[in-house]
Amino acid sequence: MDSVRPRKKNLAGQVVIGGVLLVMVALMGRLVYISAHDGPRLIARGERQQTSQIPISQRRGLIVDCRGRIIAGTTLRRSVFVDPAVLPDVAAAGQTLADILDVDVGEIVPDLMNAGDKRFFVIKRGITEEQSQRISQSNIYGLGVFSEPYRTYPMNEVAGALVGFVAPDGIGVSGLEFQCDRWLRGQNGVKSVVRDARRKAFYLAEGGYRPARDGFHVVLTIDAEIQAHAERELLETVTKYKAESAVAVVIHPQTGAILAMANAPSFDPNHYRDYGTQLYRNRALTDPYEPGSTFKPFIASAALHEKVVRLGEVFDCEGGTWQDGPRTLHDHHAYNYLSFEEVLIKSSNIGMGKIGKRLGNQRLHEYCRLFGFGEKTGIDLLGEDSGKVRPLARWNGYSTTSVPMGQEISVTPLQLARAYCVFANGGKLVKPYVVRAVMDATGQVVSDFTPEPPEEPVMSPEVLTLMKDKILVEVVRMAATQSAKLPNYTVFGKTGTAQIAKKGGGGFVPNSYVSSFVGGAPAKDPQLIVLVAVRKPQKSIGYYGAVVAAPTAARILSHSLAYLGVPAEAPSDEPVNASNGRLTPLTEVAIDDVPFED
Repeated sequence: MDSVRPRKKNLAGQVVIGGVLLVMVALMGRLVYISAHDGPRLIARGERQQTSQIPISQRRGLIVDCRGRIIAGTTLRRSVFVDPAVLPDVAAAGQTLADILDVDVGEIVPDLMNAGDKRFFVIKRGITEEQSQRISQSNIYGLGVFSEPYRTYPMNEVAGALVGFVAPDGIGVSGLEFQCDRWLRGQNGVKSVVRDARRKAFYLAEGGYRPARDGFHVVLTIDAEIQAHAERELLETVTKYKAESAVAVVIHPQTGAILAMANAPSFDPNHYRDYGTQLYRNRALTDPYEPGSTFKPFIASAALHEKVVRLGEVFDCEGGTWQDGPRTLHDHHAYNYLSFEEVLIKSSNIGMGKIGKRLGNQRLHEYCRLFGFGEKTGIDLLGEDSGKVRPLARWNGYSTTSVPMGQEISVTPLQLARAYCVFANGGKLVKPYVVRAVMDATGQVVSDFTPEPPEEPVMSPEVLTLMKDKILVEVVRMAATQSAKLPNYTVFGKTGTAQIAKKGGGGFVPNSYVSSFVGGAPAKDPQLIVLVAVRKPQKSIGYYGAVVAAPTAARILSHSLAYLGVPAEAPSDEPVNASNGRLTPLTEVAIDDVPFED
């Protein structure tokens, strides 16, 4: 019996050892299987747990005026975030944040509870430096502060409709911010950091850094000083005459550079959500209207060019009422006989109607298109309306006398301002532009968008110069429109008081007008063309172009010429030396680019 027990003990030990060996083999097999089958996935998972990809935000490029002054810039702001997955106590963290941010705890805790799988949840953007320090000092694991770039508009409402704004994610939504987004928006960078078990970063992963590329800067032809002054003048005019809105365009007639494109009322892109979307529209581009008497100089110039009229020729203006077939035309005053020049100076509808009959519909239509009406100007901005010049086949006997008065067609303020440049530059129909160049962060020009000047005049330069010097100058000198006169410069131009046509045709909106003035100075060597159009001024206060729009245009013109250093006109016949009025050379545009400070 005693000899049997040792054998049983040895057998039992062998069984145990065999079992252990089998377990070890199974474990080794499992390890081999895991290494071969799940190894790459698990290694990748471990790396993801140990490393973090931290984005490096790019800096959106600046939008600056022609002298480098910042209209739209980018700066840093502090924001608070949480990692809900590691917060030790959501309720306590929420209460702490509520106390620091001075908000109700009910506005914070639900967001933390419903964050889902988010490991980076922004609680509030744009906190103060004091709040940032208190959050850091709270030492709550999973709660922190970070810096992020955001768009700012230091000039507030200046050029709001033109420049537009960006969404919270930094992408352009309207205006130049949208149109130039491909240049302004750079490329984010990234850095990879290795973290410990408590998610604390302790070194940069090998090869884990790609720097951000900041966006390019966009240089405009706009001069912020002229733009801001034009907007102030428009707002005062809108307020004084209780108007619906007003626009102004200031353009350099030799190059087409837009120095101001103003809207009133405007909006502040810093707080764009506080305004109605109708204010985002750049009405100088998008809102056509019947030009009225401001259109008359083009038809009169065509008549001179076609030699169907001559200077000094007398027209019978029928005592203020003229029956032309089934139609009756009226003048504002009962004129009898007026010379050709006086027809424009006194703005006789009857005289212009008779000039239109001499030209005929075909030539009237041709010259409307020749001066650029009925088609887009080609400006480098989105949303431009083409206005309306109906096909010749749709014109009739009424058109023959209506079009010379500025009816039956529609123009945008930009089209009309551009067309008036032909009186100032020898007949060239310039291409207006706003985006002058794109520059990189070092100030080097990436792209220059200055258009080539047109080669051929639209018609005889002599006729257009004669129209300017002999007629449009006299229009401003007359008592009825002396509100556009300036003491140091000879101004040329024309007023207009046009009824607003009903949508779809069928007459005009009662007591609704667009009061306008277009002109330029100095007459000997014009450096600026200014248009002002005021929509729906209250008739009981004043609605004539000479009363509402001309004084505003004169103030914009006077301020702009003085600011640009254009000398007062000399008594001699020498051209004005206005070199200071031209755009600053791109090589001298110093962009005041303030770097980030974190």
